[in-house]
Amino acid sequence: MTDPERTESHDTGCAEDVEDDSATNADRNESIVDRAREVIPGGAQTGLRAQAYDTGDVAFESASGATLTTVAGEQYTDYHLGFGPIVLGHAHEDVDAAARAAIDDGVLYGAGTAPLEVEVAERLVDLLPSVEMVNFCNSGSEATYHAIRLARAATGNEKILKFEGCYHGWHDYVDVSVYPPADRVGERYPESDGMLSAAVENTLVAPFNDSNTVEEIVRDHGDDLAAVILEPVPHSVGCLLPRTEFLETLREATAVHDVPLIFDEVISGFRHSPHGVQGEVDVTPDLTCVAKALGNGYPVAAVGGRSDLLAQAGGDNESGVVISGTYSGSLPGLAAARETVDTIVAEDTQEYLTDLGDRYREGLTDLLEDHGIDGRIVGHRSIFSVQFGVDGEPRDYEDVLGLDEERFRAFAAGMRERGHFFTPNPYKRHHLSAAHDESHLESYLDAADAVFTEL
Repeated sequence: MTDPERTESHDTGCAEDVEDDSATNADRNESIVDRAREVIPGGAQTGLRAQAYDTGDVAFESASGATLTTVAGEQYTDYHLGFGPIVLGHAHEDVDAAARAAIDDGVLYGAGTAPLEVEVAERLVDLLPSVEMVNFCNSGSEATYHAIRLARAATGNEKILKFEGCYHGWHDYVDVSVYPPADRVGERYPESDGMLSAAVENTLVAPFNDSNTVEEIVRDHGDDLAAVILEPVPHSVGCLLPRTEFLETLREATAVHDVPLIFDEVISGFRHSPHGVQGEVDVTPDLTCVAKALGNGYPVAAVGGRSDLLAQAGGDNESGVVISGTYSGSLPGLAAARETVDTIVAEDTQEYLTDLGDRYREGLTDLLEDHGIDGRIVGHRSIFSVQFGVDGEPRDYEDVLGLDEERFRAFAAGMRERGHFFTPNPYKRHHLSAAHDESHLESYLDAADAVFTEL
């Protein structure tokens, strides 16, 4: 609706005022960024945000639907979506209303249980094939940490097997060989300084989709293995689609040796399907970790799985596993999770997002071909990645090596200039939400056409 007063002032020549406001906002943005660098390492809350984004000196002030707005007043269609949690759109009215209602009843009790805990746990048990019991926590890293501790307690073993290109959080247990350089592929490659050497040494690493290597490692180390953990669809390197044979081999080999199989569905759970990737591929792990899209941006996560494994954390004299956290089961997060899950199921959100994702991927593939640009578009359902300098369908981490990183950063910069925001990290991904629609698709493809012309 048009505001008469704003129309009048604009018609009488207040362009200078608009420019002044713009300059003021830009100054405020610069001031916030400068102050952040004085009191926050790198000026952002994680090293990845500070170092890998290369988004310029930007401070965001608000988000709604599919739109991000900066302190300087710039607006972008958001394809980053906070690393993927925002599956229904920013500031979703019903999700936020549920969280506010929970706040009115008290944010945290810290003793006993609450109806919300039971209700959300029952939903996870109903929807995820592997889940019989649930422990809530606040982040994906916490969930994978808890899952591995449960597996180690059950088996009495310490070694775990993970896969190159799979990210399971920042902690020492798993932050190994996520992005190893080409000359370190096949080795244990710690991703951070300060990691405990014993944790790294107890981590075995294998190529994703390699059934033979998995069988060999589980056979040779079965008596020492505590768990096998993987992203069933590794999205930390764009997208690696799993071979059915690979997942079935994993399930069979771990079952024979009584090694718990952990699916890290922190990214995929409730984004790809309310039943997780495990529901799509019909392979049931022993433990499952979910977070991100579970709460549409609110900090809520969970580890769930077999009752005998989760019961180890029961807190009685016979339950020896400590799973703790003052804010685990925070009521606003659980209220957001309940509303998010119910909305996803009721509105069949994944069908809409899958169709929209297919159209983005098809449109971008056509544009690469039209412009004769060497590259590929990978993804699954609501996730897609533009990867320059490589071709063919990637099956493992080595197929991702060799990306043209500089061209991708140029592409990201060009798209941002045209109003489309996503991380310029070439190994990451775009996400879609239920707030994205046909107009966003057309605008994105038009902008990509223009940027590809420049590239």
